[in-house]
Amino acid sequence: MNSRSALSTDSDPSGRSDLSAHLPKLISIVLILLSLLTYWQVQNFDFINMDDPLYITDNPPVRNGLTREGILWAFTFNDISYWHPLTWLSHMADSHIYWLNPKGHHFTNVVVHIASTILLFLTLKGMTGALWRSAFVAAFFALHPLTVESVAWVANRKNLLSGFFWILALWSYAHYAKKPHPGRYLMVFLVMVLGLLAKPTVVTLPFVLLLMDFWPLERVLPIASGQAVQTPKRFTPAGLLIIEKIPLVALSAASITISYLSSRQMGIIIPAEVLPLGLRIQNAVVSYLVYIEKMIWPFDLAIFYPFAKTISLWKTVTTCVLLLIITGLAVRVARRKPYFFVGWFWYLGALLPVIGLIQQGVWPAFADRFGYIPLIGLFISAVWGVSDLARRSRIWRGLSFAAGSLAVFGLGIGAWVQTGYWKNSITLFERAVSVTKDNHLAHYNLGVALYNSGRFDDGILHCNEALRINPDDEGTHLAVGSALVHLGRREDAVSHFREALRINPASVTARQQLEAVDKRSEPTQ
Repeated sequence: MNSRSALSTDSDPSGRSDLSAHLPKLISIVLILLSLLTYWQVQNFDFINMDDPLYITDNPPVRNGLTREGILWAFTFNDISYWHPLTWLSHMADSHIYWLNPKGHHFTNVVVHIASTILLFLTLKGMTGALWRSAFVAAFFALHPLTVESVAWVANRKNLLSGFFWILALWSYAHYAKKPHPGRYLMVFLVMVLGLLAKPTVVTLPFVLLLMDFWPLERVLPIASGQAVQTPKRFTPAGLLIIEKIPLVALSAASITISYLSSRQMGIIIPAEVLPLGLRIQNAVVSYLVYIEKMIWPFDLAIFYPFAKTISLWKTVTTCVLLLIITGLAVRVARRKPYFFVGWFWYLGALLPVIGLIQQGVWPAFADRFGYIPLIGLFISAVWGVSDLARRSRIWRGLSFAAGSLAVFGLGIGAWVQTGYWKNSITLFERAVSVTKDNHLAHYNLGVALYNSGRFDDGILHCNEALRINPDDEGTHLAVGSALVHLGRREDAVSHFREALRINPASVTARQQLEAVDKRSEPTQ
């Protein structure tokens, strides 16, 4: 059975009315409006004190806008983050237009996300012919609370840009697969280059394109076993499809190498002595299930989820067995339900680069933003699966459509509420502290935010809690010391500055703070 004929049951093959002919445009408009309703509030939000200063407000090359020096800096290794020059150029363009007005920077994030949503809808519709199923997948992508972090966090622009080019690469590849031509393949290649320049997580794209060859593009073999293909179709040997991806795999290899070298130069790769590989593997296995749970029940979301010190063996084994069962089921039904096979392996593969086996900087146990592209695979499996079950009768189809619409409405409400927590650093990290346990980073950033708002005692309280959880954090000792200086408690401040110097003997800030306190303590002449 041909995929387009099988999956286009939600359209009218006997003739299209004027309304149905304009449905794609109407659905696109609805998706845009729903996204704007959900994220319109971000125009009144501030920058937050985690990564936004590092990437934008306290970063001279970005603050100065698009300059010759800044552009050259964007393409060189720096001491701020791994190599993603296109993301830097995007932030520079915002600063050039909006200066440091957070409204404009937030607006760009919303526009990129909406563009990705519409492109996803049109790409899926073009590949499958299934109008409403493609619309529901795009709506879930646009409005799911797990996507809020990617949209509402200005410093997470790299996630949005790489996601946009990921989806654009799928669209380009669908055109190439329809009529292979070197020019069309070059388009796929160039779009992938842009995605990698935004964020190296695009490295798994060639694998997903192979999945697309199986379904819905059907370049490998007929999908439904035991049934003849309804339309003449030329299939490509699997070996040739793999060879076809070699230039794209070479791009991925180059990106991995550059990212590793830039991260190693910064010294932000976490060694196995600090975080054992065994614990990372356990966390990776458990996280694969956590993302599914949060996709189904997106509550108690936070900007940072602390890495567990230990994970029980039974939890790891149980989760591993469950994942293997789902994987085995996906393989078993691959011919009858190819969307489930493709969606599941899309999820597994796209999440691999951020699952935490290799870690840099302050790495969370998992993160909402990491699911931005991987969860599309699960959305496809869920929507097409429900649609298959609903094909029994018109009543079932009506019920499934109503349930899907209700789910979109509920997700939109949830995303709107979740977006509200990103108003400023205080509301964001207060939420993180309330829904997580022993979250040293949330307590630290909340303490700094309170300190910057003039609430020194409250700030010290949360920073001390951060030190209880992680007593060897240089930054937290410096923050507490600075707050104590403002309160006139210089002796207490000195102890924290000295502790920061013990943790990092090369800390210039700690030495400067100690010298400043000593000068203030000298009697006036």
